[in-house]
Amino acid sequence: MSETFTIRKAQAADAQAFSECHFACWGEAYSDLWSEQRFAQYDQAALVEERRKAIESGEFTHYVAELDGEIIGISIAGPTRDQDTPIKDELYAIYVRSAHQGSGVSTELLQAVIGEGPATLWVYRDNPRASAFYINRGFIPDGAERVDPSGILEIRFSRR
Repeated sequence: MSETFTIRKAQAADAQAFSECHFACWGEAYSDLWSEQRFAQYDQAALVEERRKAIESGEFTHYVAELDGEIIGISIAGPTRDQDTPIKDELYAIYVRSAHQGSGVSTELLQAVIGEGPATLWVYRDNPRASAFYINRGFIPDGAERVDPSGILEIRFSRR
């Protein structure tokens, strides 16, 4: 199946659809890792408002993938949050609805949000699909680890 999707910078008016896509992707990606309580703790309206403010601030770069007027994927990048790396940029998120995975959307979102330059990102250790995606795009585990609020181990990948 060949899809014709569009990648574009997110606007404040996209905050609702952006957040809905992001949350839906969490459900698709992490239903076996996150507890029902973790999903239930999120206030959807607050997520939308947080995203709107983040997009408007311009501090972070937000992109969306659109297909037939629907946001099917999102990406976010900005300055690294880690003090122990000389790499300045961090990929915070790339999520694509499961029905559109494997269509090239993730690769295009990655290219749009950070290009080919150096960057870091965090991935759940038990997310082999995401790890393989990033390894195939020049990222490697750099030895840093952390545990997320649910107690799930994350590993940092870097591309120099």
